[in-house]
This record gives sequence, structure tokens and C-alpha cells, in this order.
Amino acid sequence: MKLLLFEFKKIFFSKRFLYIMSLLVIGIALLFVRNVTFQSYIVKEENKRIDSQSKASQANARAHRIALENDPENEEQLKLQKMNSEIRDQLYELIGIASSKDWESKLTLQNEIYANTLAYKKEGGDFPLSDKEIRESIAMNEKLLKEGIPPEHAVYSVALPNFMKQIVDLFIHFGAFILLILIIGESLSGEYENHSINQLFTQPLKKTKIIMSKFWSAVLLYIVMLGVVLSSALLIGFVFGEKGSFNYPVLLEKNNAIEFTTISSYMTKGLLIVSVAIIMVIALYLLYSLLFKQTLATLAVLLITLAAGYFISTFVTWGPFSWFNPFANLLPSNMILLQNDHLWYQAIPVTLGVAVVLYILASRKIHTSKIV
Repeated sequence: MKLLLFEFKKIFFSKRFLYIMSLLVIGIALLFVRNVTFQSYIVKEENKRIDSQSKASQANARAHRIALENDPENEEQLKLQKMNSEIRDQLYELIGIASSKDWESKLTLQNEIYANTLAYKKEGGDFPLSDKEIRESIAMNEKLLKEGIPPEHAVYSVALPNFMKQIVDLFIHFGAFILLILIIGESLSGEYENHSINQLFTQPLKKTKIIMSKFWSAVLLYIVMLGVVLSSALLIGFVFGEKGSFNYPVLLEKNNAIEFTTISSYMTKGLLIVSVAIIMVIALYLLYSLLFKQTLATLAVLLITLAAGYFISTFVTWGPFSWFNPFANLLPSNMILLQNDHLWYQAIPVTLGVAVVLYILASRKIHTSKIV
């Protein structure tokens, strides 16, 4: 226990850890400031999207008019012209209420436009929206209306739950791995380089306790880092942001059908998945440190291994493979949001199993390490 506390305090009270945590908090604060600054952009972006659809509808109207000039009795073109005219009128109506705070009316009108657009495309009409985009937008709007939750921008929201989701997304998409490597990058390999490991080897303790203390101190530092991330986002969003709702829906695909989870559930699952992956990465780092005994070599091989695992997980899409792929948890969002052929927790057991194996290998490897 004393060795564990010593290893933990050695990094926790270091200037590097303090600087990294300070920059982390500043980065979260600046991200919130950016979101506040871009609130006017959200309105412009929405108006631009509606205007783009209106222009597409106007272009379709011209095409139908030309086609009917050549063949006035073309029933197909007459039908498409009528359907497009209705879409265009609804888009004009949407432009008129775009700046209104009556979000229920806007979402209802949007869904009417989307439904008419689907019908228009089904009859052979052209529109710059895919059927998948339309169906997902309809489903999201219906869910928001049903739950009575106002829509939030996916990137620039200042609502507390949505802002926290944005921070968690950045954290679980390699942010956690990068920060961890910056924090513990020299934890063991650096001690071989500067020969300070010799002092530990001469102490009356089992060498396996060195691995144990390094491993669990890294886990504790990760927990502290996670706490800083979540508490900073929570505090900033609570004090300066809007209330929002942690029941805000997050759209996912499951068995090729649209389903929803909540922001709170998404964040919980995402952090669980990435935390399991972090445990494996810590064990892998310790083993590589013992094998290479140099920081740059250790980190280079570690990054190559993670990159290879990432690409394997990206390109091998066979669902059952996740049961045997410990690197699948490097893609938390994909595991949660795209459950067409796998379950979100599918790779957790094998990842933990590999972490245990790597830890045992590192514990055995240190027995053969000698004073350098």
C-alpha cells in the first residue's frame, strides 16, 4: 500500500500532472465559450438549410414546368408538380417561423415537410436528402415532441446535458488515451532510462508489487482525470449554461431499426466502455515498458498497437468478431450507436480478460529484469 501511495503521489503532485489538468479545465471552458459565441450561427445554419431545400424545390418546380410544356397531359409530372408545390409552400411557412420560440410548431411542420418529401421521392422526384436522413429526422422530432424536450444543436449546445455529452464524446474518442499516455508515459520505462528502477530492485519487496503499484496508481490517476473532466463540464454547464434534460434522446441503430437512448445512458455506457479499454492499455503499457525499457520505443509500439487495433475494429464489421476483439472498445460510439450486428457491451469481457493476461505477463516479466 505504501508503494502504491508513493507511485500515485509521485505523479499526482508533479508539475506535469498539474499542467495537464489545468489545460484540460481551460480547454473545457474555452469549448463552452465557443458554443456561446456560435449561438447566432445556429440560427444562420438553420436558415441556410431551409433555404437550400427551398432552392431545390424551386429547381424541381422549373423542371416540372418545362416537362409539362413539352407534354401537358403527363400525369406523372402533374402529380409531382402538385406534391413539390405543397413542399415549397410548407418550406416558405417554415422560413416564416424559423426565428420563433415555438419549437413544437417548427418540429411538427418539419415532419410534415419530411413526410411529403418521402412521398415525393417515392413517386420519382429528386431532393437533396437521403431517405435515411429523412427518417432519422422524423424519428428524432417525434421523440422530442413526445418527451416535451426542446431540440438542441448537436455541436454548439449550451444546455448542460448536451454540453456534457460533447465533452464526454471528445474524452472517449481518443482523448482519454492521449491524456493517459501524457500522464503515465514515463511511469516505468522512464525509470529504466534514468536507472531509478535500481533503487526499487534493491528494496526488500517483491518485484510483482512494483507492477501492482504502477498499475493501480495509473488506474487511480485515470479516475482523478475522469473526475476533473466531468466535474469541470458539470460546473461550467450548470453555472453558465441552460438547464436542458438528461433524458434528451440520442438516436441509435439496433438491428437496422431506429431506437433511442438518453444522454445519461449514452454517457454512462461510453465511459464504461472506454474505462475498460483504458485498463487494458495500462497493462499493455507496463508490459511494453519491461520489454523495451525506453520511453520513446515503448510509446511508439503502444501507439502502433492501438492504431492497428483501431483499423481492425473499423474494417472487420462481422458482428460476432466483437466477442473476441479486445480493441473494439476503442470505438465506444460505434459500439453504442450502431448495434446492427452486435451488443454495446459485447467486447467488455474479452478486453478485461486480455488486460488480466497482460498484467500477469508483466508481473512475470519483471522477475527476469535485472539491475541496470
